[in-house]
Amino acid sequence: MRPALLACLALVWAATAEAAEWHVQRVDTPARVSAVDTVDGQVRVEAGGLWYAVLSKNGKSGKLVLRFIDDPGKPKPPEGALPDGRVAIGTHDIARAWLAEPTDRYDHGILGDKIEAGALVIEARDGKQQVLRLKNDAVFEDLEPRIADLNGDGHDDIVLVKSYLKRGSALAVVAERRGRYEIVAETPPLGAPHRWLDPAGIADFTGGGKREIALVRQPHVVGQLELWALRDGRLQKVDELPDAANHIAGTRAIDMAAVADFDGDGIADLAVPSLDRTRLRIVSFAPHAREIASIALPAKVATDLGLLSAGGAPAVALGLADGSLAVVRITR
Repeated sequence: MRPALLACLALVWAATAEAAEWHVQRVDTPARVSAVDTVDGQVRVEAGGLWYAVLSKNGKSGKLVLRFIDDPGKPKPPEGALPDGRVAIGTHDIARAWLAEPTDRYDHGILGDKIEAGALVIEARDGKQQVLRLKNDAVFEDLEPRIADLNGDGHDDIVLVKSYLKRGSALAVVAERRGRYEIVAETPPLGAPHRWLDPAGIADFTGGGKREIALVRQPHVVGQLELWALRDGRLQKVDELPDAANHIAGTRAIDMAAVADFDGDGIADLAVPSLDRTRLRIVSFAPHAREIASIALPAKVATDLGLLSAGGAPAVALGLADGSLAVVRITR
């Protein structure tokens, strides 16, 4: 893209962000909120051990209410799957993928227990399965494979966290090569045991037409937000920004981030808490990594983030440490 055009676009984006106003709205709940998740595009909230859907009562007026879910439904995991893992659904070659072969060979416990996955199971559209098994020097320290076409070739890739017992975590990309799925690229391991990273989102964050991977390096102590791209067969770091956290140590809430076009420029942005979890930061990577909004919260973020459409604009639902449910929304 030409420098003059980039400069012009940057001015437009800055004007859009400056004209926006961000609001934090409390949503009435019947009990303390303990979890937020998204199932088939529907944001759900766990309060008092029961699940509720988050709905807009008055359309564009933005009044949000909870509707009790009589049967939240918990799919039965495949045989041999990681007990607390989730099954991912693909859109191209891969029908499903999940983590399997639980092992205790890595004693980190960052996700609430010391059981991690020793293998990844990939099920193709024709029903055939392949098991990608790690050597004894590593585990998949994750809960769910992330399936996305990273290079625009029409084939599914898989992104997940691979942790080496002696060298810490790396971001790994799995793709099909010569009829078999294998790890085709990794970021450098973080250098020592018990150093972990957490993917925050996969989207075309730069506007270049291909998807990049946002992650937070050591979200509990370092909080470096990094953007990585699969280019020429290897993962390359594109940009970075400090002060981010998308996980609380010892919990399974690994999705404390949301991807949407928050500033209206047609390019995906990322919502992620600050390192101390007292603010929700809206970050753009186009034309470079920068914060486009910082919204103070009434209490620390304590759950995953859920993406809502409130009056046509993206909004973020999150549970707070005081047990309340908050929605952060933008008006232009």
